[in-house]
Amino acid sequence: MAETSAVPGAGDIREGDQEVSLDFAALTKYGAVSAALAYATGMLTINIYLHELGITDFSFAKPKLILTGVLVLMTFLLLALLPVFIAIRMAEDVRPVRPHSRKMLFWLFLPLVALFGASAALCFGQKIGLGQVAVWGVWELLGTRNVAKESLASLIIAAEVYVPICVAAVSAYAATLLFKRAKSTPDTHQSVPARIYYPIVVSLAVVAVVGYIYAFSLTFYAAIPPAFGGGKPYFESFLITNDGICPLLQLGISFGEPNITEALPVLHESDNLVAVWLKSKKSADPNSPSETAGGHRVPIVVQLDKTLITGIVAASAPPTTPQLNDPQACITSSASGVAKDK
Repeated sequence: MAETSAVPGAGDIREGDQEVSLDFAALTKYGAVSAALAYATGMLTINIYLHELGITDFSFAKPKLILTGVLVLMTFLLLALLPVFIAIRMAEDVRPVRPHSRKMLFWLFLPLVALFGASAALCFGQKIGLGQVAVWGVWELLGTRNVAKESLASLIIAAEVYVPICVAAVSAYAATLLFKRAKSTPDTHQSVPARIYYPIVVSLAVVAVVGYIYAFSLTFYAAIPPAFGGGKPYFESFLITNDGICPLLQLGISFGEPNITEALPVLHESDNLVAVWLKSKKSADPNSPSETAGGHRVPIVVQLDKTLITGIVAASAPPTTPQLNDPQACITSSASGVAKDK
């Protein structure tokens, strides 16, 4: 009688002569936890950024929240590899660095180089991008721009992001060592210091991670396109109802054609509102998205009610950010319309 070969189960995969068992329940659990962590990280990142501009949005059903969370967590993990590697090497006995460790160290430096390159791209640009809150603050501190100050600004931006990562990575590694020490000696007095320091180090790691999210939201979030989870403003024109034209004129929204607004840089879109950037007539810099008041940049954000919008027209970025109108523009335009009718 011929022998029947065993048919692998749903959770088994044959690899050569070895049989690997996959626990789909565990994979599903880890996937759900990862998605929840990315979702919470994305919501925290976006709301920190919007809070700095005077906006709050707790719309929960948004796929972008997960995408933003994945972006923040992946950049954190890539940048944390080097501090963790150094912490592990320092914890080990002193011995010559192996050749493969040198190669690994070279690859671990690449995310740090990319961070400095991204910071330089923000600070060496001809004009500050819309929504880049941290860059605004750095240039208010440094004043006039030159090559030396642009280099210093790049270092400041990179340090704002990287220092919390280093603190979080080293604290997490120290917490792991303390946990292992307390677990290996549960009944001795030697485990008491480990049990005391463990929650302190864990709290420090959590605070550092939140600090990184805060720094990322105010530096790079507004410079990354929305397709990759960022919040870089994009330009659109809106078709407005007849009843909504006058209120928007009073808010300062300009119209290029009847019922169609000028191309507006969209900062954020929620379920009920669309937040757009405008600039003031008093702004000294024609390309600035904000006006200077008391030495501080004041972002000008106008929120449009979606009930007034009947259509959206995609538009390319205009040369300058649209300028606020006189609040009396609605009255003036209405009066001129009445005169033409007569």
